[in-house]
Amino acid sequence: MKRKGVYNEMTKYVGKRKHGSQLTQYEKTKLWQRLYSVQEFEWQLSDHALDRIREKGIRATKQDIISTIYHSEIIEYKIDLVKGKVEERVVLRSKAIVNEEYNLHVVFSLQDKIVVTVWMNHINDRHATLDWSIYDSNMKVFV
Repeated sequence: MKRKGVYNEMTKYVGKRKHGSQLTQYEKTKLWQRLYSVQEFEWQLSDHALDRIREKGIRATKQDIISTIYHSEIIEYKIDLVKGKVEERVVLRSKAIVNEEYNLHVVFSLQDKIVVTVWMNHINDRHATLDWSIYDSNMKVFV
């Protein structure tokens, strides 16, 4: 559990997001270290993630999803309030292809060691219509 002071500071950033391209190399390195520090067997899939896999017909096993950590890029870092608790999340885009022409996107909760959700984007989708106003390049990343 994080120290109380750090947790309290995190509450200032609830609802904020930082795009992967806005992260410093130091922030990226520290986030990767945090993701790598969790053993693969410790990660759990949320009920929501399991529902999304079924609903979207994603052909990926739990191992495929967890291994995204080792073959991906960081798309987003964000802090959310979930069930009254502040939670850091990292969104990763897999470099591997699923369902023949899609990249898997996985949201990892750093506190709970849970895969929150998954979805697919076409391999050629580079988000030309991305709304940059939802991101804060000055957001603090708790490393």
